[in-house]
Amino acid sequence: MQPPNIVVIQADQMAADALGAYGNDAALTPNIDALAEDGAVFDRAYCNSPLCAPSRASMMTGRMPSDIDCFDNGDDFPASTPTFAHRLRALGYHTALVGRMHFIGPDQQHGFEQRLTTDVYPADLDMVPDWNLPLDQKLQWYHEAEPVFSAGAAKANVQQDFDDEVLFRTLRHLNDRVRENQASETGRPFLMVTSFIHPHDPYEPPKRNWDRFAEVDIPAPAHPEVPDPAADPHTHRLRTMSGFDLRDPGPAEVRRARRAYYAAVNYIDEHIGAIRARLAELGLLENTVIIVTSDHGDMLGEKGLWYKMSPYEQSARVPLIINGPGHLVEPGRYANPVCLLDLMPTLLDLAGARRDPAADEETGGGVRVGAGGGQTAAGGGQQTATGGGAPVGAGVSLLESARREAAGTAGPEDRDIIIEYLAEGTYRPQLTIVRGTWKYIVCPGDPDQLFDLGVDPDELSNRAHDPEYAELIGELRGVLEERYHLAELERRVLDSQRDRRLVASSLQMGRMRHWDFVPEPEEGYVRGNFWAAFRYGKIPEEL
Repeated sequence: MQPPNIVVIQADQMAADALGAYGNDAALTPNIDALAEDGAVFDRAYCNSPLCAPSRASMMTGRMPSDIDCFDNGDDFPASTPTFAHRLRALGYHTALVGRMHFIGPDQQHGFEQRLTTDVYPADLDMVPDWNLPLDQKLQWYHEAEPVFSAGAAKANVQQDFDDEVLFRTLRHLNDRVRENQASETGRPFLMVTSFIHPHDPYEPPKRNWDRFAEVDIPAPAHPEVPDPAADPHTHRLRTMSGFDLRDPGPAEVRRARRAYYAAVNYIDEHIGAIRARLAELGLLENTVIIVTSDHGDMLGEKGLWYKMSPYEQSARVPLIINGPGHLVEPGRYANPVCLLDLMPTLLDLAGARRDPAADEETGGGVRVGAGGGQTAAGGGQQTATGGGAPVGAGVSLLESARREAAGTAGPEDRDIIIEYLAEGTYRPQLTIVRGTWKYIVCPGDPDQLFDLGVDPDELSNRAHDPEYAELIGELRGVLEERYHLAELERRVLDSQRDRRLVASSLQMGRMRHWDFVPEPEEGYVRGNFWAAFRYGKIPEEL
């Protein structure tokens, strides 16, 4: 059977809670909701770092950020580290990236055969944190409070220009895949990753999307109160870094910013609808799997926080929806915790990579690449087994995870999910472990936090100092201590920051060469065999 085409659509900073498919009655996301209605919806999907570059690098490699030394938004990861683009390309897929992926460094492809647009942010070492710098001494690129106060519709801006081009290039690329298959008559499968910048701040959606929410009762933050500084210093560090300690938005400003965010999500939903419609028009939909996700969420005023960088649910949870042919994707809602590490083995599973029964038993759904190498696709890090599920820090095919959950052979506590935060807004490594309904947060110098999301979904009651949970805390801390040596991790982060600041400053001297990706020129000329070029370019009305 022909391997399926795979389309991964990623939004930036799109919280799961902001979608109708995840229970938000105020959201206007009909296209995403339609994909969810007859697809597989993962209700508890987490990013592995609530920040763009490390989250995306982790997602692409199937490895934790600390395992590939990608700690923050000013950090690269080695060009020799295999990504899912490398692995599917090795399996015969055409691989293309349309839009942003926040690659830092000279390798701006990381396995993609084609990249069709530049990125929004520069690829240089411009955003290197400094854990030795007081947070009130702000670096130029820190998030600011201003986007919350200035939120509203815009006729045009950088982000709209970018996402409109991403959509145009995506639709054109789907045409090109059909043209190539017509010309070669081989039907080469493709992986296309389309990645938008919305609904990332600044919250400035097009007016048409803004106007749709004029009469919509958008809910206010459920708990806008700022936690006590002694109990939650990380939240206060983030507020200080962005200036919310000096300037707090009032109810009207919060309402306006949240309306703009919802409108930006609606704008992305439109684009997703256009992509699915083009797949249908081209006759590709019946053998294409569509995956919708995000790199992290947005706090949107909860606990006095905005944007990401927090281990709390609104920041760390992401939407994760898979829609495809019934023989590949079992529709339903799945409650077991999963994460973005799982995308790599899922794509390999879909592509038909050789399955390894031993890896299945060991990791709860391992997949090995059939085209040489024999490395577990989940890859990376210390492989400490927990609770009979996947090793800590390893990915699992979401298809396998869903099958096991549906069969009752895997429960929510059989697998631990790890979230790392090693960037600006902290001075020490922050680690979070999710097991079932429990979330445990550790950062040296900060009080430990333990939340039971089953009875406390808003993360208001810290149980870390309750003697009743001492045994559980001991287990969770033991898992983290077995996988991580916190003092050594802190030293690695500090050394990396120091080295990158040196490299960045030296590259500013003399002749500068930026690493930003520059797309190749269009090749649409009718040249050589005149009529053959026209025949190649035509996709007939009747496919």
